[in-house]
Amino acid sequence: MEGFRATRAAPDAMGNQQFSGNMKSSLTFFLLATLTLGCGKKATETKSAADARQHRETKIQLETCAGSGSSSDAIDANGDGKPEIVRSLKGSVEMCRTVDLNFDGQVDRTVFYDGQGKERRVESDFDRDGLVDEIATYEAGLITLKSRVTTPDGKLDTWEFFDKGVLSRTERDENGDGIIDQWWEYPSRGCPLIHVDENGDGRPDPGASIDYCKETGYTPPPVPGEAEAAPSPADFGKEGERVEELSNVKEGTDAPSAEGSAP
Repeated sequence: MEGFRATRAAPDAMGNQQFSGNMKSSLTFFLLATLTLGCGKKATETKSAADARQHRETKIQLETCAGSGSSSDAIDANGDGKPEIVRSLKGSVEMCRTVDLNFDGQVDRTVFYDGQGKERRVESDFDRDGLVDEIATYEAGLITLKSRVTTPDGKLDTWEFFDKGVLSRTERDENGDGIIDQWWEYPSRGCPLIHVDENGDGRPDPGASIDYCKETGYTPPPVPGEAEAAPSPADFGKEGERVEELSNVKEGTDAPSAEGSAP
């Protein structure tokens, strides 16, 4: 997820995106406004014995696909004489493959497989600049971690953790110093609870947590095949109850009087 800095493009349809571009933009503005106006504190570095700062490696470490097998084969998907998919094989077993998704001659995705033929690692260049900006790690074919670059500085700044293939929490280095300063929880799908460390001691600060969906009224889009939840009645007191009552009266029947509906 993006913080307050300029952000790269989000993954395309081939990737797994948690939030839409509009939500990302609104979230950036909302976090900036809330933390600036609500707290007005300048982050300071803490070096006390109680320092709990969590450091993360921000340099992207890539694996090599070319030559990892004993042979390779190429697939020219659009017939232009240039291979869009190159597979590296050890015997008949595919070890990895490189893929050019947009036919520009550059590798956009490198996929590595485990001994059972399931994905174990995927390196992706979503913004087509020739640089990897996401590394997804899998175990037994299930996603467990996404390490992402979301700003133009080329360093990892976001780590998304998955439980049984479902996003469960996120850690972010918002200011690019290699220290985690944002923690995102997902008590419900698509609605992050965001905790922020503003004073630099490595702990979420009291009063600096944000329930994004509660504060903004954002409702995550339904998962395909999942029934939409019925909207909750608006809380407008007695007048709101009367509106709800009238809206539920079937056409052709008499609406109950206001006196009759009062307790």
